[in-house]
Amino acid sequence: MPHKQIQISIDLVEAALAHRQFLQLVDEHPSLYAGPHVQNAIRRYELFWLPLLAQSATVQVAAPLDIAWVWHVHMLSPVNYEMDCNEIVSTLVDHKILIGVKRERGLETAMALWKELYPREPFEVDLTAPVSIAPGFESKIQYDIAAACSRQRVFYYQVSLPHYGDKKFLNTALARYKQHLFLKQQNPDMFLVPCYDFDLIWHAHQVHPLIYRNDTTEILGKVLNHDDSVNDRQPGSKLTTSDKATREKWKGTGQDFAVNGAMFRGEPPLGMQAGPIDYTWLAALDYTVDLTRLEIEGLPKSKSYTVRINVVNGDQVLKTRVRGPSARVFDPNSVLSTFTFNTKNSNSLRVHIYQQGSCSCFTQSFEESAHYLFLSYLVGRVPYCSTAEPEPVTHEFTIADYLIIRFTTVAHPPRLDRYYITVRPEKNFSTVQHPAQILSSPTLILSPASLARSSAPCEMSMHRLFDYGRREAFTCRVMHSALLMFSSVEVINHAGSVVSTAHLIRGDVLPTGIEQVRNTEKCCYVNEMAGERAILIRGSQDWGICVGKWKGLVQGVPGKPGIPGIKGQPGSLSIAFFSLFGTQEWKFVNKRGNQFSVGLLGKKTKVDVDLRTGMISIPPEVHHIPETVALGFSIAILHLLCQPYSSPGKTNYMKPSVSAQGQSNKTRSHPQRRHDACSGRGYYANTVPTNSYIKCETEDGACGGCGGCGGECGGCGGCGGCGACGGCGGCGGCGGCGG
Repeated sequence: MPHKQIQISIDLVEAALAHRQFLQLVDEHPSLYAGPHVQNAIRRYELFWLPLLAQSATVQVAAPLDIAWVWHVHMLSPVNYEMDCNEIVSTLVDHKILIGVKRERGLETAMALWKELYPREPFEVDLTAPVSIAPGFESKIQYDIAAACSRQRVFYYQVSLPHYGDKKFLNTALARYKQHLFLKQQNPDMFLVPCYDFDLIWHAHQVHPLIYRNDTTEILGKVLNHDDSVNDRQPGSKLTTSDKATREKWKGTGQDFAVNGAMFRGEPPLGMQAGPIDYTWLAALDYTVDLTRLEIEGLPKSKSYTVRINVVNGDQVLKTRVRGPSARVFDPNSVLSTFTFNTKNSNSLRVHIYQQGSCSCFTQSFEESAHYLFLSYLVGRVPYCSTAEPEPVTHEFTIADYLIIRFTTVAHPPRLDRYYITVRPEKNFSTVQHPAQILSSPTLILSPASLARSSAPCEMSMHRLFDYGRREAFTCRVMHSALLMFSSVEVINHAGSVVSTAHLIRGDVLPTGIEQVRNTEKCCYVNEMAGERAILIRGSQDWGICVGKWKGLVQGVPGKPGIPGIKGQPGSLSIAFFSLFGTQEWKFVNKRGNQFSVGLLGKKTKVDVDLRTGMISIPPEVHHIPETVALGFSIAILHLLCQPYSSPGKTNYMKPSVSAQGQSNKTRSHPQRRHDACSGRGYYANTVPTNSYIKCETEDGACGGCGGCGGECGGCGGCGGCGACGGCGGCGGCGGCGG
């Protein structure tokens, strides 16, 4: 039976879309992956839900989320599911995915049945509150649902990128799922593994148990089992060896097993912080201040003087005339002046007192001035977001040991100006034998193949970041390894905790563009064969993907007698940014000279990254400060990786500073050498996985992104079969070649 003739009794593209929505809902409740809520859900599922359905099989109902989740996990082992159902309720309990309004109606129907049958057991539970384990309960279910719940957390992460919601991508996945079934039909005793695109389709098929049993029995002569417990990705494991064998079977049919956008993308983030962290102390502040009273004592004569008060590097506060020897200026009905004091631009007020000379308008017979450190009064005493009524404060200081100045101000709670984070680059990189020795969470960043290496030399440097007031804000750890095709950034706070990361991702994690997805505006894609590189930025969750490409390079042509030469053009870095927070979409990016502006919250709310000065300027509306810092580092690293170099030896392509010296003679100007801030991102390192190095390594003229293996090192799904079936979710190459 050719795979194109394989018939499925349900629209699996629509089922996969609904299935993915359900997984997203579950992912918002981490307590469902492990712990007491899982145990309680298994109890409720076995004792109450399955019997309820056995009595009401024809009624369309929806389970409360905790029960729906363990039910879902149970169905992903279809042979065990049928055995357990027969043991507990003597029939195979069917299921269909309900979302949106249908799910709400199904919940209402189920709640009415539940209350009638189980008045002492709550229908829904609070998944954010602690729950106690019911004593004496022993499950009759043979399948280890609790262990599978934890494994399925990793599965959702693999299919959470937006292209898994694109119908063009899913239609291709459906065709590949049918090819998987065809290969299983032809090789019934072979352990076949999937990629994640058709693994999602496979899961959507399984959660319709009756349809799945009938379809697979018709195609294969028996139920196709599925076991997600075979997920060891180490070299030599059952998963990795089966991956190789599966690829050979696909190749024998003239098709590629590995496709871009369908491969293992690594472990999901661990949730690095328990809750939001307040970073407003790093922001520059704008204070609105009322000057209500001014007093001066000690003027030498009873004459007229001019008093001028200015914000240093700012506007004039007051200019008035007074008469000595003492003067007092105030208005009982109004303030003398209202002025703005920005903590980035200034820390002081300047008081200038002078008397115009009588002989010439160009001379002054008396003049004294001094600065008053006004910032020390504001910081800490008038906090941001304070709701307290501001109170007047009188300031006093002396000029020239005899002039006493007193002035009274009322400072209103400030508004945030911007965050101005400046990198102090460290040029020296130190050698490390393996990045896993340094990285805070190596399993989140390195592929299993890279982790399995006993030695993988790389280079590391630490960089300090300061706020507008030169206070240390963060430390960043940058690492590069050409061997592993690996670059990473870790942003570390004052407590020594990693609060955001950024690392290179392989091209097989993302689709290549319009060839694979219909809606390129809502899907992130990268084409490594065209020289593009992508960096994933994370906080407690995936935050965004920054894609870089070098554009505009023109090689110079030497002149000949009578024919003038053509000047070379160095080209420049082009950046695109896809947000994974909020609305998943491409964000507006503008480039002017060495500065990139990224509209994280719209075109008017832009983060500015200046590669020349090393400053990252963040508007107050943006709250993800560590992630935005990682974005700034990502742009600088992409500048290193994507820039084309010309060098006499392969090893020099890993050394941007060495390659740049040769390149500067071939183009009009070499922009890298002007970017001092880039030195901290690896300009002086010796093992940077640049595009030029990959091109030289593969000798095919292409970027090769993940080591130039052309996708042969990609990851597949993440589970194996039990001899007579395929696996889902795991593979041999499993998400990375490690260079």
